[in-house]
Amino acid sequence: MVRFSIKKFIYFSIIILTLIPLVSSSLNFSFSNLEMNNTSEEISVSNGNLDLDLSILPDIDYYSLNNLWYNHKIEMLIITPNSSAFVNAIQPLADWKNEKGVKTVILSNYSSYEGVDDADKIRNMIKSYYEKENVRWVLLAGDAGNGKNELPIRYVYNPDVRSVDPPESESIGDNYFKPTDFYYADLTGTWDSDGDEIWGEARDYNDFGLDEISWIPEVYVGRLPAGNSVELETMVNKTLKYEKNPEEVDDWMNNMLLAGGISDTFFQEPPDGEDESKLTTYIWQNYVLSEMNFTHLWRSTYYIPPDPKEPLTSTSFIDQFNLGYSTVIFAGHGKYSEYSDRSGIIYTNNDAQNALNTNKPSLVYGDACTTSSYDYNNNSIGEYLIKRKDAGAIGYIGGLRVTWYHLNDDNLEKLNRGNAKLFWKEFFEGKKFQQGRALYDSKVAYINSDYYKGGEGATYKEWERKNLLTYCLLGDPELDIYTNKPKFALNPFTENIYEGQLVSTSIKDINGKNIPYARVHLKSSDGKYYTAYANEHGLVRFRLPAQATEFYNVTITGHNLVPTYFNFTTIPDNYDPQLLKLDVIPEKPSSSNKINFSIETYDNMSGIESVYLVLSKDNFTTYSYYESTNGYEENNDVFTITTDRLTSGEYSYCIVLRDYANNTNVFYNSDFNFSVPKPMIDYIFISYSVMIVAIIGISVFSLFKGLKKYSCVVKEIEKLT
Repeated sequence: MVRFSIKKFIYFSIIILTLIPLVSSSLNFSFSNLEMNNTSEEISVSNGNLDLDLSILPDIDYYSLNNLWYNHKIEMLIITPNSSAFVNAIQPLADWKNEKGVKTVILSNYSSYEGVDDADKIRNMIKSYYEKENVRWVLLAGDAGNGKNELPIRYVYNPDVRSVDPPESESIGDNYFKPTDFYYADLTGTWDSDGDEIWGEARDYNDFGLDEISWIPEVYVGRLPAGNSVELETMVNKTLKYEKNPEEVDDWMNNMLLAGGISDTFFQEPPDGEDESKLTTYIWQNYVLSEMNFTHLWRSTYYIPPDPKEPLTSTSFIDQFNLGYSTVIFAGHGKYSEYSDRSGIIYTNNDAQNALNTNKPSLVYGDACTTSSYDYNNNSIGEYLIKRKDAGAIGYIGGLRVTWYHLNDDNLEKLNRGNAKLFWKEFFEGKKFQQGRALYDSKVAYINSDYYKGGEGATYKEWERKNLLTYCLLGDPELDIYTNKPKFALNPFTENIYEGQLVSTSIKDINGKNIPYARVHLKSSDGKYYTAYANEHGLVRFRLPAQATEFYNVTITGHNLVPTYFNFTTIPDNYDPQLLKLDVIPEKPSSSNKINFSIETYDNMSGIESVYLVLSKDNFTTYSYYESTNGYEENNDVFTITTDRLTSGEYSYCIVLRDYANNTNVFYNSDFNFSVPKPMIDYIFISYSVMIVAIIGISVFSLFKGLKKYSCVVKEIEKLT
């Protein structure tokens, strides 16, 4: 017979007690995961009879959506002198801007703003609107000056002509302080950080060694240099006729005139002189060909440009200009009263005053000195062209003072050539056909060019500052320039449109051509309105308010488009959103996992607004939720929701779908459940606890046995003694 030791029995019992929790854990984990479902196939499930209080879910944020329609932000400021005659003259232009969807206000109360002078007050007024609205465009409707019916221009410290060796002089005005409307475009520069009231200083002249200009414009600025309300009315009428109802819809809209003069002959600058037809050739070869036809005028010199070309003379330029071109560039020399080159005068302010391109006004870029000195006198080429009734220029970009060019600028990247090249690149390649946008974005492109990155170009150099500051726009900065005969837009609203729907459509002309950056202005029967802009490919997206049977008038405008009008009425969305597919990963969750729910939905009306995963451990007596939403300009139909790490237990869940019309659908069935087992550490803790208790018990038992044995030994010894 085998003697069984009590001690061995105890040790065996400890081992069994230690293993029981681990075995239980393994069994529990195995069985619980048999209940986990991974619904990877398409599902078609009827809603279960689930009594779920959906009031715990957040409401749809209709307030923010409706606020976009009822409180549309201001996009354009028109600033006039404090004169009712000026306000009345500009009002038709503001009305048209608002009609097509560019929310515009007329401001003449700049004197109520803080500032050391009127220019400072005007800029602070622009800043105030920019910070709280959505201002992109600023039109100064008044001549440059400090008179009663004028709007001041900012004179900055810019001693460029005195910084070269040998020193030079301006042909008009001061040699140290130069005018610029860039002051009203750059709203983040300090312009006078040292407080000496010497504006726009470079770092070398600032007390703190800081540039006072930031060089990145926040808004696009143009000016209508009207000395009185009659002149302003003339320019406004020309602008409105050009944009709304051009009288001469013809091939001139698809033509560009390029004229390159001789800046230096090869005798003055050997071996090949400075021939601006290199620049004009580059422009037509690289930018114009894909968009327009052109006429190229050139002077004979060492460089012979490729065909097609025609001789540049005073007669040829005047004749061609009077024929009418959508866009014009002259590159050469200039003064306020003339275009010229080393061979002589080409065009004068008298020619500009009597321009004969009636009903065919051009966007003119004068790549030359001082052709637009609208602050100093009223008879510069630029000012005569912009003021010419129904002719001349619809926009004029030129220097208010001396401008600079680099000798041997083979890459056409420095100063005048770089400025002009990048302007037309932004205009044609960038599809920035709004003249103010093309001008100011080309300034940014210039300071971000390789010429600047390489270190040769820098804004601490006075001649670089001068070119960036002196080229300003006469004309409406928001105006879109034609590069072809305008056409009507196709109706993009031929399909059913539901309340609350995210409308996503392409704006095309009647020939099917996409219209980059097209504008879609919607106005409802109850007075709310919204403007949406297409991207560079003509795709536009906007979310309608959740109002059924709402009637909308739509105005579509854009590049080479005749303003086109449509309407539609929203259809009620009475359809519940549907659940198509549900995937749950991982298949075997644990308390250390986050669980991913991939939820595929369907709602082809107003679109899914939110998806909710509702979790419960007590059959939905209590529950919590996770959420995934579509923004106002999103229309996703697949959503991923990731839970936190869950505690152990039995879980039920349901999926709640809600669309933008507030139709809600709850999806639940008996398979929508899973288990999260207790973490292994819990069982290890229990096992260790059992082991510790057992060890303590054995130790106490052993001690008791030892003491008992010791007592017996003592008694035996006592007997022997």
